[in-house]
Amino acid sequence: MGRKSKSTVRRQEIMESCYQVVAKKGLEGATLKRIGKEMGVAPSLLMHYFASKEEMILALVDYMVEKMDRAYLRASKATLSAAERLAVYIDKNFDFEIPQSVEDKVFYGSFYLALSDERIRGSFRRMYDHDHRMIVALIKDYMEETGVKNLEPDLLAIQLISSIEGFYLYRVVHGDSPELNQAAKSYKDMLWRILRGGQDS
Repeated sequence: MGRKSKSTVRRQEIMESCYQVVAKKGLEGATLKRIGKEMGVAPSLLMHYFASKEEMILALVDYMVEKMDRAYLRASKATLSAAERLAVYIDKNFDFEIPQSVEDKVFYGSFYLALSDERIRGSFRRMYDHDHRMIVALIKDYMEETGVKNLEPDLLAIQLISSIEGFYLYRVVHGDSPELNQAAKSYKDMLWRILRGGQDS
């Protein structure tokens, strides 16, 4: 692999500063002045890399994907089998470790903008498409390794993404609780029954 260009490194630095400011102040408080101050540079420098605040938010969605991917890769680096990789993905999402790798204020603030901005909505679509491809690959590898048949990876990926989002949103609204954790565990048990082809073993 070649070295990252100075421009790529600088954009990453800007994204990290943007992320930190949004996490503290929300999107409405994420001014170029504050982001520049977080980086220790003049706000005008930011405009050399991003034409507008909207451009920064578009890049911020990609940055969130990278953070969640890194959280999964850290958790799965010691796993060997396809079944273990799939189990890590499921466990780390339903114990909320992967969703919590991104600050709620950053994720939901950006998502709010996606409701009225087609370009930002497109960035979220790419994020969910990325997750979908990853889950499909995990399930297909699992099926090949275990010999389990009659699973529909594309549909299971949509169901899994929707379930993770639903459980996490419930947690954001209601807070953590033993009941939520029990519900998540019961859902995982049901999911594994499906993944094992209806077998309990």
